[in-house]
Amino acid sequence: MAKSKKALISGGTRGIGKAIALELVLHAGVGVLFLNYVENETAALQARDLLEAEGCKVHLLKYNMAFPAEISAMFDEINGLTDQLDFYVHSTALTSFKPLHLVKPNQWDLTLNISAKSFLQCAQGCVPLMHEGGKMLAISSTGSRRFNPNYGALGVAKSTLESMVQYLAVELADKNIQVNGIVAGMIQGEKLPPFPNIDKVVEETLRRTPARRLGTPADVAKTALFLLTQADWMYGQNVVLDGGYCLT
Repeated sequence: MAKSKKALISGGTRGIGKAIALELVLHAGVGVLFLNYVENETAALQARDLLEAEGCKVHLLKYNMAFPAEISAMFDEINGLTDQLDFYVHSTALTSFKPLHLVKPNQWDLTLNISAKSFLQCAQGCVPLMHEGGKMLAISSTGSRRFNPNYGALGVAKSTLESMVQYLAVELADKNIQVNGIVAGMIQGEKLPPFPNIDKVVEETLRRTPARRLGTPADVAKTALFLLTQADWMYGQNVVLDGGYCLT
């Protein structure tokens, strides 16, 4: 497959973002990747080496999604390197794991800015580069619709993210830009989220999950590939991918 497509992935050097990047390179003809990250230089370089070994040119972008000025600077860099994007994937989140009523104002702002607000600003930056059409995808979590202890701030932020998916899908449809989301259950990746009592959280999640296992970044990446390359009549949908967890 000719690798003529270009993609931007925020949070693209580890976990779910990295797995989606690999799927796009292997199966969606992506030959140029812009991967944003904010920490763990070693992981970023390893991701770049892995993807470039598959014939993709990787541009690592180190910008903090908490700050609008840094997102603007990121798009200044992107615009200096390309005039076209085909895919944008938002796989960025940060929070303080505590009850919502104990979340401090600065923690609330940081969670909303990184996990939700940055998606809107990045989408706005991508629209002029998707002048031939494109696909956007936001990664959410089941905490947006099911109560999870110590997950309040991020759960609300993910609900906001999912609502933005719906609004942007309608607003951008006439530009031939599709916007969808994935609502992922608990993912077993390089490390589990730093929940308090994480072992008990995992045990309870497995007990309630019909599939009897946690998800993997590869599970999410396969669904992402479908939404980005095959779901041509799907607009504004937040697809639940959780092994059946939300059914119980």
